[in-house]
Amino acid sequence: MGFFDNMRKPKGKLGKIQLKSMNKEHTPVSLWGLKHLDIKPDDVILDVGCGGGINVKRMAEKAQKVYGIDYSIESVNLSREVNYQEIYDGKVEIQKGNVKSLPYDDNTFDAVTAFETVYFWPDIEKCFGEVKRVLKLGGTFLIGMESNGSDNLMMRLSEKLIDMNVYDDEEITGFLTNNQFSEITVYLRDGKNKQEIIKSNGNVIRMDDDYSNISFSDKFLEWMTVVAVK
Repeated sequence: MGFFDNMRKPKGKLGKIQLKSMNKEHTPVSLWGLKHLDIKPDDVILDVGCGGGINVKRMAEKAQKVYGIDYSIESVNLSREVNYQEIYDGKVEIQKGNVKSLPYDDNTFDAVTAFETVYFWPDIEKCFGEVKRVLKLGGTFLIGMESNGSDNLMMRLSEKLIDMNVYDDEEITGFLTNNQFSEITVYLRDGKNKQEIIKSNGNVIRMDDDYSNISFSDKFLEWMTVVAVK
């Protein structure tokens, strides 16, 4: 399996190296996305495509319990390693599985998160329906992405080199609307102008964003977090 295949489904020693790297490199955009999720002490959360498990660990600091699922066994193994203590304490469970058919009962989770992963979901609209199935009524679905569409060179190259699809906020909102999600809010980080753009119910608000925990390359990407309610 080559380097770019490993970006989609990490495997072997190379996959583990990439997962550890992504835990670090995706930290800024993930922390920015998590700002938009109100985690309560009694929440039970599912992180789909949990990768290296670092976001599971972060959410477990506030939630009652966090489940992680990934179709890469290398991701599952590293996520268990990263969350060793949390698993021992009963606050985290990690398992192998696929978003196309989540191995959980209906109405199980208060929130479902998906960081840097929906690019790889097959038949994404049906996958969103599967997420909705396992969410409780009133539960939150948070999608974190490092780009709003493929209008920049970095994301256009990624689409060509990796088997992935890069979506803009209108496409993601459409997939959610078609699955009858409500209260859909889009948060965009305009790094160039140091602003956060909030789109909701046809309204657009711009506000100052002093979030400075970014790398050089992040300055050229328009981070996107989409939050929707079942």
